[in-house]
Formats: sequence, C-alpha cells, structure tokens
Amino acid sequence: MSTGTCSTQSVLNAGSKADDLKAVDDLPSNIQSNVKSFFKGGSNKYNDFTVEKMPNGNYMAKMTKPGDVPGSKAIYYKEISPDGTTIKVYKDTFDPAGNLVHTKPK
Repeated sequence: MSTGTCSTQSVLNAGSKADDLKAVDDLPSNIQSNVKSFFKGGSNKYNDFTVEKMPNGNYMAKMTKPGDVPGSKAIYYKEISPDGTTIKVYKDTFDPAGNLVHTKPK
C-alpha cells in the first residue's frame, strides 16, 4: 500500500498461473526462485498474480484466491528482500463487501 509520495512499482502482473510462471523469468535473478516457489504453491483456482517493488527495496509477491462465498476472496502475500530472502508471508481475507475480515500469518 502506498503512503504519501512513496509508491510501489509493478514488476509483474499476470491473470493466470501459467502466464505468471512464464513471466517470473523476467524478474531480478535473486528473487526468481522464491517467487516461483510461492506461486507454484497456489492451485489453479488462484488468479491475479503480481509482484511489486516496494519503496523499501523489497518485493511483494501477491496472488488472489476467490472465496467460496461469491464476492469474497483471500490475498496471499510474500515479502522478499532484494537478495531473495523471505521477510514474511501472510494472508488477508475479505468478505463480499470488500471488508478485511482478518489477517493470518502463514
């Protein structure tokens, strides 16, 4: 999320798992294997795969899984340092109205 004049920079955006796994090769080499491993962990039900470069220099990989309740969803996040080290992994769950229900560390 951006605050003030700091913002994230999109470095990968794919709508399907297959497209995303192909696009990972265009990411910086130090983070490729970590991002690929994260995205491979999601089933084919996941969509909206993205990687953004954060203002602090880290990368945020995200993938979205539509919920069982129509309109609900879970977004999985993995923050990765420029050297490829995992900083944190968590999941945000949203109800059909778009409200954050909870955040869960993974």
